[in-house]
Amino acid sequence: MSKKDDKDFGETSSPDVVKRIEIKEITPCIIDPRRIKFIAQADQPLGDILPILYLAIPNAKYSEGIRSLSYRYKEHLVTIFSNGQIGMTYVKDRDEAEQLIEEVRDLINRAFTYLKTHGKPGLEQVQAKMGVNPMKVYNLLPRTNCGECGEQGCFAFAVKLLNGDRTLNDCPLLMREEYEANRVQIDRMLNPIKLR
Repeated sequence: MSKKDDKDFGETSSPDVVKRIEIKEITPCIIDPRRIKFIAQADQPLGDILPILYLAIPNAKYSEGIRSLSYRYKEHLVTIFSNGQIGMTYVKDRDEAEQLIEEVRDLINRAFTYLKTHGKPGLEQVQAKMGVNPMKVYNLLPRTNCGECGEQGCFAFAVKLLNGDRTLNDCPLLMREEYEANRVQIDRMLNPIKLR
């Protein structure tokens, strides 16, 4: 990896766990004013783990330019920035916000554990996931357009899978032994890193 690649992915400097994430601002949610959105701040930078989270969260979107990661979690949009700032939308109240912050903190700390034990992922891994598109997923699906998943066809299922609206388990045919290799390959494309 070049020096530029190291800079893009952040320098690894003895990562520790995030001990605290503090909610800094709460405002009404634009989509539903009865709900809230919030901005919180972790007690340390998170740049080193953004590529890990990107590879671990199937529906994540990673922006190297602004060094942020966004993903859907339940009905919430979560955005994590390299400076440790975290935003979340469509939250019921402050109690739910506190609970969600703890869940994000757990995920972040599992990513730090992964970083300590495995190091930073290679640029080629990140670029490979960025290259995944609905057609690549569709080509590994059974392509029967049976509708058992609730979608009109396998291509629609592939799009929903990439967006996080569906999981591999939603396709009954993929659960069959004859499609096991395809299921494993799709899972590796969408979720190359497993955070335990």
